[in-house]
Amino acid sequence: MTVRPTPEQVLSLAPGTAAAAAAVAVADQASWSAAGHDEHGVWGRYLAAAAEPYEVAVDLRGPAYRCTCPSRRLPCKHGLGLLLLFAQQHVVVANRLPFADEWLRQRDVTSVAEDSAGTPDAVAQRDGGHDAVVTHVRATGRVTPPRTPVADLQREQRRLARAERMRVGLSELDHWVTDRVRAGLAAPELADPATWDLVAARLVDAQCGALANRVKRVATAVGQHTGWHEEVLDELAMLHALSVAARRTSMLPETLADGVHVATGLTVAKDDVLAGVPSTAAWLVMGESRTREDRITVQRTWLRAQHDGMPDTSVDTWAMVLAFGAFGNEVATEYPVGHVLHADLHWYPGGIPLRALVGHIHCAAVPATTAPRGSSIDDAIAAAGWASAGEPWLERWAMCVTATPAPLGNGRWALSDSTGSIPIVPGFWRLAELVAESGGSPITLAGEWSVDGFLPLTLWVGAMAVAL
Repeated sequence: MTVRPTPEQVLSLAPGTAAAAAAVAVADQASWSAAGHDEHGVWGRYLAAAAEPYEVAVDLRGPAYRCTCPSRRLPCKHGLGLLLLFAQQHVVVANRLPFADEWLRQRDVTSVAEDSAGTPDAVAQRDGGHDAVVTHVRATGRVTPPRTPVADLQREQRRLARAERMRVGLSELDHWVTDRVRAGLAAPELADPATWDLVAARLVDAQCGALANRVKRVATAVGQHTGWHEEVLDELAMLHALSVAARRTSMLPETLADGVHVATGLTVAKDDVLAGVPSTAAWLVMGESRTREDRITVQRTWLRAQHDGMPDTSVDTWAMVLAFGAFGNEVATEYPVGHVLHADLHWYPGGIPLRALVGHIHCAAVPATTAPRGSSIDDAIAAAGWASAGEPWLERWAMCVTATPAPLGNGRWALSDSTGSIPIVPGFWRLAELVAESGGSPITLAGEWSVDGFLPLTLWVGAMAVAL
């Protein structure tokens, strides 16, 4: 008879802390259908965000796992979550589901080989080639090839090679920044776009794509206005800070080190993000903006949590969902502005939780019935300061304020209340609509804060959201 594991033993099987935390979130009886077990296995259907539930089974004699989710992790969070439910005695004895019965019978055929050679992965690593893949598929129910010592060595070599390329590229960037500051910003080569393009291309070669995009954005500021020297100097200082921090991440707190990695261009797999513990709430779609970076259109959708369904909470939790499209092909709006989405959000690593992926959607988006609470100017600036302290390289932060448009002179306007004011970005072309709607009274606006000022994205007229 198979011995029931303890929850601690189950979590010890997780490939990492994020996977263990995700398994705890998955181990919810309400998320499972037809879960059952017998002496040899446990099975069930996980009600995922996909069109069809994931079919999950665990062979208790291994343990070995089988799941139809797209994750490449073994075990995945669904297998661990199901096993955790079993450990907590939340799974009843039942007849096997057809997919579980077929897989467990296949496991019986290969049990002799597994008992003599160890785990299924050990058999695959020993035998290699086609037989190894067949054994791996029979044992795990997955079609991904098993990991072998040669594959692990190659993967480690690629990782080390990329780390070395990034180190060299970051060192070259820092030397270049130092030379630019030493020579002065009035040097004629700074006005030549080819100077910046060469630096950006070198960073792309070093696989520091995010820094390359930042260099290109700095190049556009040269000579654009009378205060461009100060703006470029600020950006060069940030490039220096990131190039130094990225070479010393072992000395930084874990969350800050993760943020540095992302800011320099180290990508995070979508599956790894979705394996993390989600934040479940009713999310109000506050606004949407688009910018062009090289030949890519970047769309930012800003969501704000309505904790416990109450829009008047004093705590603001913002999330930024990114979408990308080739320039000329507009990115589709997936979540309409002014709608409430009850969903799980999974966070990318970073110094502060900001960028997120939408996971399981509990119900379809519906129009908001009330306008969101707008904060004071003072509170909004304080929140932006907190975010900048967590990630000093942050370029944008979302705000929702209730304030009155007021002229600053020279064609510039600001949003003001009794606690202070923030300038509206120069060139905002729908300013007349804001002034007309305000009529000298406070209005509620959501938008992005950056070094250029506040960019209005959404105006609320009663409970109706007007995208700007």
